[in-house]
Amino acid sequence: MRYVIVIAAITFFLIWDGLYNHGYYLDTTVREMSRIVRSLTGAG
Repeated sequence: MRYVIVIAAITFFLIWDGLYNHGYYLDTTVREMSRIVRSLTGAG
C-alpha cells in the first residue's frame, strides 16, 4: 500500500509539472542525475 501512495504521488507530480511548468522540474532533475552519474563513473 505504501508503494501505491508513492507511485501516485510521483505520477501526480509529473502530470502537474508537465501541465504547469512544461516539464521544467523533470528536465532539471534528469540533467542533474546525468551529471551526477557522469561524475561518479568518471566519464566526461
